[in-house]
Amino acid sequence: MVNIWDYANELPRIKLKTVNGTELIGNVVAVFDADEIESAQDCIDVELDNGEIKSFFPEDIESIEVLT
Repeated sequence: MVNIWDYANELPRIKLKTVNGTELIGNVVAVFDADEIESAQDCIDVELDNGEIKSFFPEDIESIEVLT
């Protein structure tokens, strides 16, 4: 499982691969603690290149690659 907290401080541009094989590229906007969002899990929000912001839970992420 990916540790989404590794991306919380620098908010990098990433390529995120979901467990179903979808690859998305965008900028990390925030990482939220489960208590902050009243959820059972922490999540990472990514702003995709088309401007859409999507949230991902660790269980939905296969891998994250930081892009330079």
